[in-house]
Amino acid sequence: MTRLLDFDPATSALVPMDFQNYGLHPDGYWASQGLPEFPAGAYPAVANLARLLAAARASGLLIVHVRAAWRPGSPEMNMAVPVFARGPDRAVEGTWDADFYEPVAPQADELVVTKRGIGAFIGTELDRLLRLRGVNTVILCGIATNWVVETSAMDAADLGYRVIVPEDCSASITAEMHLFAIEQVLPDIATISTAADLIAPLEDPDENA
Repeated sequence: MTRLLDFDPATSALVPMDFQNYGLHPDGYWASQGLPEFPAGAYPAVANLARLLAAARASGLLIVHVRAAWRPGSPEMNMAVPVFARGPDRAVEGTWDADFYEPVAPQADELVVTKRGIGAFIGTELDRLLRLRGVNTVILCGIATNWVVETSAMDAADLGYRVIVPEDCSASITAEMHLFAIEQVLPDIATISTAADLIAPLEDPDENA
């Protein structure tokens, strides 16, 4: 059932994070790690994000795509973080692995931010790009929910943004990790919604009047 979500598209931005080949493509890095639920378990989230992106584009909602990428040799990667140390060359700038996953790739006129760590705000120009455009609400989607979405939601809240997380537009390497983030962590930081909750007011702006 679609819920009426009160948000102003004029001061909001959709921020998809880490939807890239190394994480999502069947030939990417994470697919090679032998995880039984991933990346296939993330494909429903990709499909939902694709629907949300289409509605956002049709309505003129600001979209800022975020990707993780490192220079050859990954000199900016924190090797004290175990998950980075296990695969330092997973998303090298200029390679196929670092490219956006085609079903949810940016269009030519959409903003792209590159990050070197976990969250989308620390060490990037994302906050500046949003503030220059009068944005006070961020709609965060990402791979993985308990990784980039949690971190970015906390940083966004500390920076003064309202945070909305459509639960069906993100995924983790297991369903349990995703659900824990959505049910136990993020509700204290963000408004939890769905793609349908956001698409409805974008397609019918009078609903938010």
